[in-house]
Amino acid sequence: MSFSIERYKEESKKVDTAGIAWDHVTKHPLSKGDLFCLHYMMDIENHVPLYLSHLLVTRACMDPILTAFLACWNYEELWHGENIGKLLNLYGIEFDTQDRIANVRANLGVQNSVSILTTMAGSWMLKNFSAVYLSIGAINELSTATGYGALIRKSGHPVLKDLLSRIIKDERRHFAFYYNSAKEWLADNERAQRLDRWMLNRVWVPVGVGVKKQEEVDALALYLFDDAEGEKELLEIDEKIGRLPGLAGIKLMSRALYEARERVARNPRWAWRLIENEQWAVKPPKKSLVGELTGRRGYVVAEETP
Repeated sequence: MSFSIERYKEESKKVDTAGIAWDHVTKHPLSKGDLFCLHYMMDIENHVPLYLSHLLVTRACMDPILTAFLACWNYEELWHGENIGKLLNLYGIEFDTQDRIANVRANLGVQNSVSILTTMAGSWMLKNFSAVYLSIGAINELSTATGYGALIRKSGHPVLKDLLSRIIKDERRHFAFYYNSAKEWLADNERAQRLDRWMLNRVWVPVGVGVKKQEEVDALALYLFDDAEGEKELLEIDEKIGRLPGLAGIKLMSRALYEARERVARNPRWAWRLIENEQWAVKPPKKSLVGELTGRRGYVVAEETP
């Protein structure tokens, strides 16, 4: 699995949606679980610029190859979120995309700033910290592509399949970059390998944790992967990541699924109630009003909820 940064820069573009039968979106039903996953995925794709801010305060910002990749990667991810939102709008679910993005970010509170500061400190204190972020990037891109594939399988929606299949091609290119970069950094570097394994086992979390609550993360995992085929796919991700130097036998994605199952075993309504009750809306923040955070004019300032 090779990756050429020069070729990637030349070919990078927003996802090609030419020929997608947008007018057929409403001709095929989407289940509550499908819609829950699409809202979740859209929000996380739209969160990428904030994740980028974490990477750019690390030592990684000194690497021109990595920053070139990130510039293109960020742009491509933008269009993933835009097109998932378009499909939801065409299906009949109304929301203002910009308001939704702003509310998701406002609900993060101070945790995003604290996270950036700790990431910055960790990166500059630990020479091999970037290896951890590259490994996390590989895991996240591969799990995202796998999640889209699982949603295609679950939904059986032909228009959604067409859109997500195109997005998956982007995610697999992103995975190739992160994976090869992590492999290069970890090769013949025992200190980096030890740090990487230690950090992944202790600080790695599934895509969306921090932006979404644990119950929401579990709802996505259980809907997409809580069957024999889904579990096999997560084990395959673990096996592939385990091929990186120093990570043999590591279990991350499968562990996340098993922990979600344990929480459901203790409370059978856990996670599934969010899907059944159609809880995919993003509530306006209680204190940090969007207009105050952004300074942008035009937002209607609502009264603070009690």
